[in-house]
Amino acid sequence: MRKKFSWLILVAMILTLLPVGVTAAPPQQDGGTAYTIQADDWLSKLADKEYGDPLAYPAIVYYTNLKAAADDSFNEIDNPDLVEVGWVIYLPSNDEATAFLTDTGSVAGGTFIFGRGGDSVQLDPAIVTDGESFRVTGQCLEPLYQYEPGSTKPIPALATKCTANENSTEWTCALRQGVKFHDGTPFNADAVLFNFDRWKFTDNPYHFASQVFEYYEYMWFGFDDDSIISSVEKVDDYTVKFVLKEPLAPFLANLAMDIFAISSPAAIEKYGENYGLPEAGCVGTGPFKFVEWVEGDHITVAANKDYWGGPPTIDEIVFRVIPDDSARFLALKSGDIHGLEQATAEDIAAAEADPNLYVKARPALNTAYLAFHYKIKELQDPNVRKAIAHAINRQGLTKNFFGAYGEVATNFLPPLVWGHNEAIPGWTYDPELSKKLLADAGYPDGLSEVTIAEDIMDAEGNVVYKAGDKMPLKLYYLPITRFYHPSPKEIGEAQAADLTRAGINVQLELAGDWPTYLGLRRNGLLVGLYQLGWGGDNGDPDNFLNYFFGGLSSADAVKEPDPREGFYANQEVARLLYQAAINPDQAERQAIYEKVEQLLYDDTARLWMAHNNTPLLFSKKISGYVPQPVGADYFEGVVIAK
Repeated sequence: MRKKFSWLILVAMILTLLPVGVTAAPPQQDGGTAYTIQADDWLSKLADKEYGDPLAYPAIVYYTNLKAAADDSFNEIDNPDLVEVGWVIYLPSNDEATAFLTDTGSVAGGTFIFGRGGDSVQLDPAIVTDGESFRVTGQCLEPLYQYEPGSTKPIPALATKCTANENSTEWTCALRQGVKFHDGTPFNADAVLFNFDRWKFTDNPYHFASQVFEYYEYMWFGFDDDSIISSVEKVDDYTVKFVLKEPLAPFLANLAMDIFAISSPAAIEKYGENYGLPEAGCVGTGPFKFVEWVEGDHITVAANKDYWGGPPTIDEIVFRVIPDDSARFLALKSGDIHGLEQATAEDIAAAEADPNLYVKARPALNTAYLAFHYKIKELQDPNVRKAIAHAINRQGLTKNFFGAYGEVATNFLPPLVWGHNEAIPGWTYDPELSKKLLADAGYPDGLSEVTIAEDIMDAEGNVVYKAGDKMPLKLYYLPITRFYHPSPKEIGEAQAADLTRAGINVQLELAGDWPTYLGLRRNGLLVGLYQLGWGGDNGDPDNFLNYFFGGLSSADAVKEPDPREGFYANQEVARLLYQAAINPDQAERQAIYEKVEQLLYDDTARLWMAHNNTPLLFSKKISGYVPQPVGADYFEGVVIAK
């Protein structure tokens, strides 16, 4: 249960990172009773029974561990979600529990205000790819599986268990019973089928042509008959069966992605194409309910008091948009917001030195990169791409803009993801080598102007760039700070300066707001070099490499140039990635991913810049926040000290 895991972190913070002015509860070890865990016991259930409050179970953990330190007959509780039948714990008295919760400031309630650099694009997670949208939808909607807090391990959520057949081509999932969507309609097998059918079938009445179900297409190998999911069948009201064409190694990891969270069918039927827009929001089963969205300013969600995992500790969350990094940090310092993600290196250092603030780092499951548009004739030449790679001082940029939280990238896969190829050395910073590579490519006097190699069209088929047209070489920088990419404009300026020193002159370009930038990228209209990055969604290398460079629906399919990836296509890479996806042997898969990384490096397919252990800055009044390596962070265990 997601809430109990969150409280594990809360307890740890209470005991080790107490906010200013807060002291731990006194060890009053009398008045309570020893208790032996029975079948079907869990701590929040016991807390509800003993104290009338399921959120009081950290007091059980605290006092049990005090007892265990002095008495071997008690079992120490490391994880509140993992207590075993037969364990002896200590149930504190009402007075002891109240003292603990009061003295640690862990009294429920309040509004948690989180500052962020950009707004959500949409609140229907099935049709977006950006983390700012998932940051909100992840509080309101839940998938069948989710990730264990602080890790990439899939654990049950709306499904209580999914079991595979012998060859992993069928998965039978038991669904959680008694759960309702925020609109009061029941969660059941029909709701699961409604969502998966909507995502998969292009002729489904709710699979609107104006919407892009990008993640479904790539994670499940395409729509309609191309999808690796042959069918999703209702076994009974609370059991569904997934039938696959082939085994899919990351099946549970895919199932747990924020994108595949289950929405209320009634809400989608009610709002139609407007579901997920500000006037409709999103309707799920999660710990928070959508309240309002004032575009460009804030989104508010309120506690779901009837949440199946127990109500959240706070009353509501306000996600406030503050695009400027420095202004966002000043808002934190002044107390206007309680937490934020990403700041300049200088502000992070200031936060680390500030007695009223603290910094938590999210593990670097992300990669910032500079992409090439492959319909530019000059960028089709590998020597030109290598010249650009050796011209940019990635070590210097990482040190100056990512600070101690950044790691120079040599692979697309970050080092913490299996499949990362340690043998790849990465590109050295060598402007003289860049000039030589340019001369070898036929540009001894440098490069400023480029040529369109073939017509580039928009989504409606209109020619936007005509073959043979000449244009300045552009470098598009991100319009907002992202968790994988701080200070995009300043980094763009530094990249441009490095390129100039090697004889490559670029024109810096800001291409609209965040949704516009993503739309241009999706349609292959960032024509030049462009900044972007990726944060892993499920911890599996398939989610990095196959998503970007594979996407085949069968072993003999042909990899077509993808506008979304600047029209890059490598048939050998795509074929290998399909093989890895349907291979259940992790050791064999790892060898394939390492080979793919080598092929991409040899091709200089893209310039990997850095991995970011994304810093999150908080007021010391805040505890219980759980940064997730993948997906949306968990907010429901946040506590605001008095």
